[in-house]
Amino acid sequence: MRAIRIVEMGPCHAAARVDSGDDADRGVSTFFRGSFFRSRTRRTVRSRGSRRGGFTLVELLVVIAIIGTLVGLLLPAVQSARESARRSTCGNNIKQLGLAMQVYTEANKAFPPARGGNPYSTGLTGTAPYETVGRVSGLTRALAYMDYADLYNQLAAPSTYGPFSANVSSDSKYQTRIPGFLCPSDMPPDRTITTMGQHNYLLSLGDRYNAQYTDCRTNASILRGIFGTESQTQPSDIRDGLSATIALSECVRPTNSSVTGAQGGTAPVNDANANSSSNTTDPVACRNSYTGDAGFSSGGFTDTNRSLGTRWSDGRPGYVSFTTILPPNGPVCNAQAGTGILTPRSRHAGGVFGGMADGSVRFISDSIDAGNIAGGEKTSGQSNYGVWGAMGSKNGQEQVRLLE
Repeated sequence: MRAIRIVEMGPCHAAARVDSGDDADRGVSTFFRGSFFRSRTRRTVRSRGSRRGGFTLVELLVVIAIIGTLVGLLLPAVQSARESARRSTCGNNIKQLGLAMQVYTEANKAFPPARGGNPYSTGLTGTAPYETVGRVSGLTRALAYMDYADLYNQLAAPSTYGPFSANVSSDSKYQTRIPGFLCPSDMPPDRTITTMGQHNYLLSLGDRYNAQYTDCRTNASILRGIFGTESQTQPSDIRDGLSATIALSECVRPTNSSVTGAQGGTAPVNDANANSSSNTTDPVACRNSYTGDAGFSSGGFTDTNRSLGTRWSDGRPGYVSFTTILPPNGPVCNAQAGTGILTPRSRHAGGVFGGMADGSVRFISDSIDAGNIAGGEKTSGQSNYGVWGAMGSKNGQEQVRLLE
């Protein structure tokens, strides 16, 4: 019978060993010692594997720096994509307005007047709301052929003073916000400027800065463009060609200098979007007084609630009309008194959208040829204001080739 003895392995450990010198005894001893060391190794591995990993401060700072760099690279691209979408919407809006004008023209055999009275009779007088007579805008008449026929029918409903008798400067129906009249690239409508419905699209007066209030029923030749006071421009009157004559363009609204909610008598912030009340019959002086983003260096200002884009309802030129005298995105010199250099403006880089008389839409560059701005306006013949002036005149007999 073999004896088994315990062999000391250390102060805390022991191993069993068979008291024999043969190979079988050594194998048993080796087995026990191997099992012991394998067990110890597994405990050591489990202990090391249980430690929790993490970032060092340096690694964390590097990750933050990388994320910040990526955001810095991507943000301009995101902003550019958003502006591209806004610009596309703006162009589509002017396209829809142009189509509405086409349908109106087919139904009425003429483009609507920029400023007109009761469409069924004229010369209505009386107490308020008599102001409406002769002041209903061409934008108002376009509502019937857009998605706002219900509003149009309310405005055109018969009353004591006939249809369109609601006051264009105060009636709540004319305070309606019309998304199709707003370009999303511009700032949202500011109710501190006016509670009236605001807009971004204008009707072409052509290349004249005088006689903008003249009644076209008694002097039709005074109108160089398509839309005037009580005008009835027929497609056949546009002898320079429908596709070469501009009908619609854009404006931006001024920034109100008051934060108290004033509704009138408030000067705008003197920046690129302000309307000057000076130099309204002098294109050179209007341009020279303008410093771009810094606004006007001299002269007064048109109140914010009487500037371009602040009343789609009111057909007076200082609200809804533009001229083709100074190139797009130049200064606006707006007297609100029958004279004005009403330059179309936008927040798009490089130019403005223009809706042509045939319903097509073009992007008009800031650098378009504007000829001799010191040459003065004309009542007939070719415009002095280059290609830009020729686009505004409906029968100047200019030969204009517009690039696609």
